Amino acid sequence: MVRRRARTSLKLFAVAAFFATATASADDDPPPTGLTGRVARYARGVDYHQWIWRQLDPLLEWIQAELPGTTGRGVADTAPLLERDFARRAGLGWFGKNTMLLNKHLGSYFFLGALLLDIELKPDAVHESSHCGTCTACLDACPTQAFPAPNQLDSRRCISYLTIELRGPIDRELRPLMGDWLFGCDVCQEVCPWNRKAPVTREDAFQPAVPYPGAARMIAMSDDELRERFRGTALLRAKPSGLRRNAGIAHGRAVRSPDEPA
Repeated sequence: MVRRRARTSLKLFAVAAFFATATASADDDPPPTGLTGRVARYARGVDYHQWIWRQLDPLLEWIQAELPGTTGRGVADTAPLLERDFARRAGLGWFGKNTMLLNKHLGSYFFLGALLLDIELKPDAVHESSHCGTCTACLDACPTQAFPAPNQLDSRRCISYLTIELRGPIDRELRPLMGDWLFGCDVCQEVCPWNRKAPVTREDAFQPAVPYPGAARMIAMSDDELRERFRGTALLRAKPSGLRRNAGIAHGRAVRSPDEPA
């Protein structure tokens, strides 16, 4: 798996350059609604994959106009690549102790995108140094203790993994530790000193189009209602059954997963 993801030819063309981009994603916290349930900052607006592709297309067209014959492809978490490591090697930041890529100006609140190009470009300096020092705020704040050591993440305990990628029931011992997260988790980023001055995104697309219905309402929503409500957002990655499961935990009410014994 790692070897395959580290290859850059992708059976499309001979990739000679990885042109990395970073787009600020931090937003202001929405005003209190009295409803239970939080969504990670990156997922509050439109699905960022689609948005980044639309931004990369004109950039590729400009490069092709300047350098006719150039072949390229835009990617945003959609190719078998170790994008964070390539971004680090492109000079965009360093890996924090919570395994997130950190940038001095953007903190960790940014979306990565890239153009894969078949032309040689002068590389930027690799970001070799770390700027976390002795700080362990991210490790100490994790509600589920998902960091066994600095720069190590146990995904089986990570709230983001549990609420998005995991199919089926969540371990009963972890449920009380998850708080009211409906999708994803920002705890280790919220306490990071580098995020204190992270610029707020200027893109309206990254803001919720309409208020979230809250955990209590989501528990009762059908599959079709959930698909319609969250169409075009990242939340559907968790599937309707996963969203109801998460809403039940956030609301303090058991909602049995289809795969969980009665």
